[in-house]
Amino acid sequence: MYNKVTVFVLFIIGLAYILSPGPSSVTDFPAIPDSVKSNEPGDTIQVPNIAAYFSDYDREKITYFYKDAYRKLNFTGFIPPMSLSYPPEFAKIVIRDEQKGTFLEEYVYPLRGSIYVNGYEPFIDNEIKKREHNFIADHIHIDGRYFVSKTTIRYYPADFFVKTTVYLGLWISIFAIFIVSKKALKEV
Repeated sequence: MYNKVTVFVLFIIGLAYILSPGPSSVTDFPAIPDSVKSNEPGDTIQVPNIAAYFSDYDREKITYFYKDAYRKLNFTGFIPPMSLSYPPEFAKIVIRDEQKGTFLEEYVYPLRGSIYVNGYEPFIDNEIKKREHNFIADHIHIDGRYFVSKTTIRYYPADFFVKTTVYLGLWISIFAIFIVSKKALKEV
C-alpha cells in the first residue's frame, strides 16, 4: 500500500511540474539592464522567439542574468535550470544561420523548454583572431555608444501535447519495465 501511495504522489508532483505555467515566448524574458535592443536583420521578427541586446555585461554577468531570469519565470523558482555549454559554432544551428558568438549556453527545465544564450564579445574574439590570423575585430558601436557585448537569446518552449505525451510515456515505460522485471525474477 505504501509503495502505491508513494508512486501516486510522485506522479502527481511530476504532472504538476509539467503542467505548471512558465514563459510562453522570448518576450517574457527581461532585457539586460541598460542595454539597447538590436533591430539588426535576424534579431527581430525574421526568426521566431529571438531577441538580441547590446550591453556592457560580460559572459559571467550575461549567463547569470538569464539563468536567474529563467528560474524566476518558472513555478519551480527555487530550483535552478540545468546548464549546458556548447561551442559557439553550434549557435548557427540553434539560434540562426549567420550567428556570431564567443560563447553559447543553454538553460533547460526537462520537458518544459529551454533558452539558448549566445554572447559575442569583440574583445575575446579579437584576442583569438590575433593569435590565429593576426586580425583585429571591430568593436560594437551602436547609436553613438560602444558596447562590450551582444547577447542573442532564443527560447524553445515545450509543446503542451508533446510534453504530456512524453511524460505519460515515461510512466508507462517504468511500469512495463517493473512488471517484466518482476516476472523475470519469479522465474529465476
